[in-house]
Amino acid sequence: MGFARADAPPLQATRWLWAALLLAALSACASWPAPSEPVASQPDDPAAGCRVWFDRLDRVVTQHRVNDAEAHRVAGFPQLRSTRFLASFRDQAEQGGAAFDDWIALLLAQGTEGHGIEIANLSDAGIAGLVAVAEGRNDSSSMEPRMAVAERTRHCAQALTDVDRSNPERRDRLLERAQVPDAYSTLARALGAYAITRLPFSAGVQRWQQDTLEAFAREAQSASVAKSTTRFVPRAPEVVELGDAFARVPRNALGIPQLDERLQQQLLDHHAPVFELPAGAGFDRIGAITLAPGGTPRVDTSQPQVYRRIAFVRHEGRTLVQLVYLAWFPERPRAGFFDLLAGQLDGLVWRVTLDTHGQPLLYDTIHACGCYHLFFPTRTLRARPAPEPGIEWVFMPGEAPAPGAGERMVLRLVSGSHYLTGLSTAREPVGVPYGQQAESALRSLPWPGGEPGARRSLYGSDGIIAGTQRAERYLFWPMGVRDAGAQRQWGHHATAFVGRRHFDDPDLIDRRFERVEPAGVGAPSH
Repeated sequence: MGFARADAPPLQATRWLWAALLLAALSACASWPAPSEPVASQPDDPAAGCRVWFDRLDRVVTQHRVNDAEAHRVAGFPQLRSTRFLASFRDQAEQGGAAFDDWIALLLAQGTEGHGIEIANLSDAGIAGLVAVAEGRNDSSSMEPRMAVAERTRHCAQALTDVDRSNPERRDRLLERAQVPDAYSTLARALGAYAITRLPFSAGVQRWQQDTLEAFAREAQSASVAKSTTRFVPRAPEVVELGDAFARVPRNALGIPQLDERLQQQLLDHHAPVFELPAGAGFDRIGAITLAPGGTPRVDTSQPQVYRRIAFVRHEGRTLVQLVYLAWFPERPRAGFFDLLAGQLDGLVWRVTLDTHGQPLLYDTIHACGCYHLFFPTRTLRARPAPEPGIEWVFMPGEAPAPGAGERMVLRLVSGSHYLTGLSTAREPVGVPYGQQAESALRSLPWPGGEPGARRSLYGSDGIIAGTQRAERYLFWPMGVRDAGAQRQWGHHATAFVGRRHFDDPDLIDRRFERVEPAGVGAPSH
């Protein structure tokens, strides 16, 4: 089978189409059946040939610097990747049966999605080298090279997973290794005398928290005063009630809700927030992320855009659905000569955690650096006391307002820093409409600086967005957070300088909150 040479003109008109089809196809591959024909060049040992294939694929991906860092690679299992959420199910998976099968299928889905992103972002030269290895001959083929590499990867991923599922030794090893390390450097904390330096940092955190409380109080008092503001409102159908659709969602053997695409879109549309900022400044407008020819990210404010995803968290033995929204501003401008926090790009993340009935249970927010983690519980939750004094545990500037039927949550942000200083609700808000797109699109963006049809991720192989580093990193490193202040990818948000906390911790709510039942109401039903 023959494929285009590395120096042959790429299929410019179809490359993006192939990439889009690739990503869509690979996202569902965990449910595809195993191939009916051999997947490796060694028919007597297909697993060995597939391990060679993944070794080659990963080396090429690394050479071309297109590694996707969202999910964690599992050592010895090249086709699988894990997350903090999936790692939390190792005890259930250890019981075997359907629980293990569903768990390994989710690890496979994460791995396939990650490899799909990397294949889409590889140059034509990288693809050509992989095609030569995949086929080992140069006769004609009707399959586009990038799709041929994706197909080989899919077949081999399924073949290796079948071996891992049926081999008790491999199963035990996988259960041991599918953990995700935290985002803190213990070495940096040791070198930075964390036990001592945490004290002034803790005092600084407390000052910021007090400033935030005062800002929320001021906004609450002045909420009725007319201001020159701009509201960015979702370009989505009006808020409609979902009825009992959420209650009918099936769950797999691990208890994870199996949301279909339609319900995902309905939930994300339903809870999409409104962003309210002072009018005028370009750095206070949200927009779509693009890449400049040199690879530098830019925010196109002529196209207001919010990126969104579905996530999950565990609470009281159940898995809850989370709706995550990410808005990008072009920069955080300097507030003065010695401003350590200013820099290119400034992302705001807003998250809605739904209870088992599909109603909001908790709201929280961070900036895309992992900084400024604020919690807004509903009346059914209250914070647990911190296990030790001085750490960043739960900072709640106030209780979340309850949107009525047809209302949206309004996030009031400060100019420049984009700090959240107020929450309110609005029915049928009017403003600048923003589009909504899957956050995964940021992992494979058109790159005009490469060959025709080239693509690159917004994020580096370390999960950091290049060029968004802040000067604060030179002072904050003893807290163990690498590149403090830099904007980063999902799965890489350490959200506390004093203590340890991640935005995607599966036990984030269980550890920090307990349920409050109204008077006369018994234990919650699950």
